[in-house]
Amino acid sequence: MQDRERQFEQLFHLEYSRMYRAAHILLGDEDEAKDAVQDVFARLWDGSVNLREESQRTFLLTCVRNRCLNIIAQRRRQQDSTSQIVTEHEDAETETWQEKSDEELTEMVQQYIDERLTPQTGRVIRMRFDDEKSYKDISHSLGISLSAVNKHIVQGLRKLRQQFNR
Repeated sequence: MQDRERQFEQLFHLEYSRMYRAAHILLGDEDEAKDAVQDVFARLWDGSVNLREESQRTFLLTCVRNRCLNIIAQRRRQQDSTSQIVTEHEDAETETWQEKSDEELTEMVQQYIDERLTPQTGRVIRMRFDDEKSYKDISHSLGISLSAVNKHIVQGLRKLRQQFNR
């Protein structure tokens, strides 16, 4: 056991800074980057991931990249509906959207949901953002899988972004 600990410690000191830099570039946040690297090392330590010596550097960087992508995906899911639908652009048409009142913009989005999205996608979007229901609650209420809920939200938001981010 002593030998395993020593090897782990050497690996940590050898690879930590490189892994941290990669995570920081992807995440743009020091604390999240440190957490991502720690998560990878924790999985190595508990034995849930096996590491081959000949490819350890590449494997560790791949693990960190994947962990960072998961964190980024979590961030996106946590953003509120407004920031997901309307983003700032410098072209004149976007300025027109920004000049609209929140009430007018909300009405336009609601109308688009009613007229342009499938009924099921519209229901899912409304339940998620209007009623603030969790994916699990939506899944249970509509009798569909969590992945179906995610698919409807992703498709609905993609169409809304395309419409309102011109």
